[in-house]
Amino acid sequence: MNKITKILVSMFFASILAMPLQAGELSVTGGATATVTKGGTQQATGSSIGVSNELAFSASGELDNGYTWSYVTELDNTSTITDDVALTFSGPIGTIGIFANEGGLRAEDIAVGAIGPGKEYATTMTWEEGYNMDGYANIQYHSPSGLLPFGTQIKLGYVPSMNNTAVQSAKGVRAAPASEATGRELTQVQISLAPIDGVTIKSDAAWTSGEEGVAVSTEQGVSGNVQINYATGPFKFGYAQGASQPAKASGELAYYENKSYGASFAVNENLVISYNYDESDKNQRVAVANAASVGTKTSVTSEQDTYQIAYTMGGMTIGYSMAEVSNSDYSSAANTTENVNILSLAVAF
Repeated sequence: MNKITKILVSMFFASILAMPLQAGELSVTGGATATVTKGGTQQATGSSIGVSNELAFSASGELDNGYTWSYVTELDNTSTITDDVALTFSGPIGTIGIFANEGGLRAEDIAVGAIGPGKEYATTMTWEEGYNMDGYANIQYHSPSGLLPFGTQIKLGYVPSMNNTAVQSAKGVRAAPASEATGRELTQVQISLAPIDGVTIKSDAAWTSGEEGVAVSTEQGVSGNVQINYATGPFKFGYAQGASQPAKASGELAYYENKSYGASFAVNENLVISYNYDESDKNQRVAVANAASVGTKTSVTSEQDTYQIAYTMGGMTIGYSMAEVSNSDYSSAANTTENVNILSLAVAF
């Protein structure tokens, strides 16, 4: 699969080099958000005030033969500064693009949430959701929209180096790592379709390759997800289920089984309320003890409930989100419930 991808990409860009470009157009969009956050555990609380902004610079144009090109880069006020970079070329054969910290193909996150989808908007833990292209510099191919029945579209992504997690200069050089024990390359495929009005279905599968440990045994990383979203009138519903086994250099494996569901209701054109539930089971295999015939397995379930409300006036949205997490970070030892409450004010420009 990786060899085929490389050949297709080489052929496509060889033809692009021979095509004269026309001057493109530049546009700037973005937004700013201010938040008041209060959170903690049952025993302790903390609070903070934050302000963030994000500017997206977009340019696009046409080639002489009808193909189009598009470039997007974003600036924010975090330590990353520049992120979410994409350069794409589109035509009758589909779209080929080069992405940095962009182009996610994981189908784990449902499209339901008054402000954002559940744990993706705010959480007190790190969830093991599986592999995703937008965590790395990657190249992708997307089949043409409308070509396949039921609105089916196929997207294929390839990461040549899983050590390249930051936006790199076109002339940047990445130092060779000493070991690739948990994967050198990542491949991911996503299939989406819209069989009937209001229904969208997505699925993805991802796997690592090129494991090359030093005097250790290595285990390939794999993950997969499927989701379904349904919208009718003022209601939106979503459900997703998936599993992930991170690559392992040595030792015993851990795998995760995840599910999410949510619903939102538009009270009117300005007011939206929503509820999301997220669950992740960590299954850890424990090594066989001395004199024992079999090993053991432990299992911990982390859960999050998220309640949101959002009111929009023109280009401004006032939102409130409350999330409660049990067994945060797959630990049941403390037996406490962590929570985070966020009051937000966002404007778009």
